[in-house]
Amino acid sequence: MTRRCFLTILASLALAGPAMAADAGSLRVSGPAVAETLPLLVMDRAGALPGISRHAAFIPWNSPDQLRAMIATAGVDAAIMTTASACTLANKGVPAAVVALFSSPVWLVSTDASLSRLSDLDGREVLLPFGPGEMPDLLLRALAGQAGLRFTPRHAGNALEAVNLLLLGQGNCALLSEPAATLAVSRASAQARPGTPAPAKRLDIRDAWREVFPEHPELAQGALAMVGPLARDAASRGALRAAYARAAGWVATHPREAVGLAGEGFPALGSQAVDGVLPGADIRLVSGPAGSQAARFFLGLLHDMSPASIGGRLPGPDFFEVGA
Repeated sequence: MTRRCFLTILASLALAGPAMAADAGSLRVSGPAVAETLPLLVMDRAGALPGISRHAAFIPWNSPDQLRAMIATAGVDAAIMTTASACTLANKGVPAAVVALFSSPVWLVSTDASLSRLSDLDGREVLLPFGPGEMPDLLLRALAGQAGLRFTPRHAGNALEAVNLLLLGQGNCALLSEPAATLAVSRASAQARPGTPAPAKRLDIRDAWREVFPEHPELAQGALAMVGPLARDAASRGALRAAYARAAGWVATHPREAVGLAGEGFPALGSQAVDGVLPGADIRLVSGPAGSQAARFFLGLLHDMSPASIGGRLPGPDFFEVGA
């Protein structure tokens, strides 16, 4: 990254703020290879967070087990995770607070053009990133159960492994978030052989969610959560929430520059760019009471299906701190 681009980020985000005393430490933030991680990379480059004497320091995570290990060893202060994971941590006694909620695109990607509605999933095998009880599995089970459908899960180690299995013809349907969904379609187009069905994004799970749960149309399954001692500090929670929202806005208006940051700070994320842009970079934050209500409804569904999936009980009233 050039010095000019770096200074542009600082100016665009207005993160410099008033002169501050010497940095008292870092606020370690972590995320996987998804678009919602981009603002964390921007924050890592932008310096001290306004209102607190800490700067964001980014650490990637590549599997839920790795993230859990970092949290268990106090190696991270905040991370992109699922709302269910954050709730589970709180129920296990880890200080945790959600400071941002996302409604992220999740796609059913398939070689079968007839798959256009959730009902078309009935009886199919579906490739799912990560293992049983992780969010892709829980999300599809919640939807299918409500709609009275059955599917056969086939678990992959992560999203890129699911993409590769799909491209190798070892499955014809996968549940993929961005940017993995677009990456699968892009790679398939480049490798297409005449007469071979190509994977395409057939159904946005958010559309299926609105159809199945019309009274709760927002799917708020992703979160930025603070964990550990700093989760108890109101100033740190507020600073992180505000900084992330500013950074997400910058990413949406500077998608190519954001990919450049990813290429330097998290190559596994940057490598998923298509035509210089990371799919999903227009991050949709779900804020205020509507966001909290959407997340609580989702957690309630998971609790009814499997209380253990959220750590045994629904979160308390102060768990979500996602703005007014």
